[in-house]
Amino acid sequence: MVSVSHGYGVASGEVTIPDWRIFKARERVPRLIPGVESFGEYQGSGLTDATYLVRNPGGQVVQVSRLLHLVLSGIDGHRTVGDIAARVTAAFGKTVSSGNVEYLLDNKLAPLGLLAGADGAAESAAAGQDQAILALKLRRTLVPAGGVQRLAWLFRPLFSPAVVVAALGSLTASDIWLIRGRRLEPAFRYVLLHPLLLLLVLGLAVLSMLFHECGHAAACRYGGARPGVIGMGIYVIWPAFFTNVTDAYRLGRAGRIRTDLGGVYFNAIFALALTLTYLATGCTPLIAAVVLVHMEIVQQLLPSLRFDGYFILADMIGVPDLFLRIVPTLRSMIPGQPADPRVQGLKRAARVTLTAWVLVMVPLIAAELAVIVLNAPSMARTFARSLLVQAAAVTAQFGRGEIAAGLVSVLSVVLLVLPTAGLSYILLVTGYRAGRSLVAVNRRRPVLRLPSAAIGLALAIALVAHWGFLPRINSQAMPRASAASNATVRQPARVQAPVLPRPSRPARPAARPALRIRVLTPVSASGFDPLASPGSDPSDENDALAQDALGSPFFGGLKTGSGLILDMGRRVRLSSVTVTFGPVPGADVAIEVGDNDTLAAAALPAFTTVAAADGVGGTHTFTAARSARGRYVLIWFTKLPPAGLGKFQAEIFDVSIRGRAPAVRE
Repeated sequence: MVSVSHGYGVASGEVTIPDWRIFKARERVPRLIPGVESFGEYQGSGLTDATYLVRNPGGQVVQVSRLLHLVLSGIDGHRTVGDIAARVTAAFGKTVSSGNVEYLLDNKLAPLGLLAGADGAAESAAAGQDQAILALKLRRTLVPAGGVQRLAWLFRPLFSPAVVVAALGSLTASDIWLIRGRRLEPAFRYVLLHPLLLLLVLGLAVLSMLFHECGHAAACRYGGARPGVIGMGIYVIWPAFFTNVTDAYRLGRAGRIRTDLGGVYFNAIFALALTLTYLATGCTPLIAAVVLVHMEIVQQLLPSLRFDGYFILADMIGVPDLFLRIVPTLRSMIPGQPADPRVQGLKRAARVTLTAWVLVMVPLIAAELAVIVLNAPSMARTFARSLLVQAAAVTAQFGRGEIAAGLVSVLSVVLLVLPTAGLSYILLVTGYRAGRSLVAVNRRRPVLRLPSAAIGLALAIALVAHWGFLPRINSQAMPRASAASNATVRQPARVQAPVLPRPSRPARPAARPALRIRVLTPVSASGFDPLASPGSDPSDENDALAQDALGSPFFGGLKTGSGLILDMGRRVRLSSVTVTFGPVPGADVAIEVGDNDTLAAAALPAFTTVAAADGVGGTHTFTAARSARGRYVLIWFTKLPPAGLGKFQAEIFDVSIRGRAPAVRE
């Protein structure tokens, strides 16, 4: 969603103006900047007084009082100030003179950037910009307003109550199915082994973000308002998508909240579509993309940093400028200080909710910034080391022609640099503004200069000491003898116990070295598919790729009753076998040990089962429950996991064997 800034205009007090200025004011014809639009009264407002909303040509929305709204409504480019005063007097119920209107135009509306000067430009250039740290800057249009409105009209039926209930219910059922089936962790492991698939997952996540913005636009159109452009900008320092839905302020509270939730609702639809596609194709990376989309939903619902949760909370309590009321809320909590008008003017429920939000968010943000500042040197060292490692990986991967892996490493560098740069920017801007505010306070109250300087110096010394930049004093240095007193400081003497001779014992014969548990390396691997007698079965179960299971992934379509046989080179006793299967669970696997590698059914009785597990997937460790020796280790599948509609397939990516084996003599 697009971020908006607000200003609240209030007219108060009597104004005495000379007669000649009153006559001149009556003849003045004020004009609004083209594009200024009034939304009318703010529905569901949390303010005690009636509030009206006006959008300036930049798309920002400002709050004005009823009196200012009446003045704005009277400006049409033809009426003089005297005519406007007469109209406002009739509608306001109290006398509003031409001088009052002139004062409101120059001191209230012009600073908001709503009035046009003689050349048609805004009379106040500073009013149209939001200089907040968390404002979205450098906006660029991706989809123009006309295209967005057509997309919104196309997706508008998705907000039908029946469709919403069906979509959310289906998503809940699919999530339960994914979690109970233990498909999430294996999917991520699978994607991390394949850089190209990781790029695919990240691309789907970006596509979900764009679809998120379509959700805001469709919800805005469903409520009866007109969405604006979909674009991209810089949020602090990160690129971010946005949708201009300021026209949603025309809607009531329910319509605005629907617009706020439209983005995460479309994320839910996107995740459901990915799950259905996985059911149809068995494409494992889609599960990892589903997890990333859910993480995006959780992030957007946070009521901080102007995510969707922030706008949801603001529209629920009817206070659209929460960040601008943080300082007034904190100031109003100081004992003996009068309540700030921006807090006192809120309804009780809105004031309580705003205060609770401030009490949660301010300490949380302050604690996060404090942790960053306290650990800045160690974080900088970690960042530098990680950056060097990633840069070396990029060079090596592109040098070997591994384009997909190189692109993933480049993306890792970007994801490493952007958060660090963003945090640095926030800290610098926050520190600069805090210092500027402190200087302003000291100028108004010179008595605070000395305490402020002392506290600042103490904090700086403590911080430098915490960072370890101050020289350390050797606390173990021995004190010197004083010349006035002839006292001497001596180290306490250490008494060493005498070493007594041990009685001699008769020599024992050298013990036979015990066999220790260690990692065993197979000498070869072969597909094992004994469906018939030797000669009648081709035994072609990807033998050329079976050797690759020892260090890199391979793919093979295995039938029921197939497996992988490993030649250990000598008879061994297994302790454990760790196998990295495909990410989809559902395989029933047994670990067999034997001395016959004949690829035929007659060889199976010669093997002894030492471990077994059902429904496995991902990385699984089989612990040997029986003591059996053999030269050959057989990973035997009796049931295969699904791989799409009507398809079953097992995959083995890595095998690690631990056990005991006699030493090999040269």
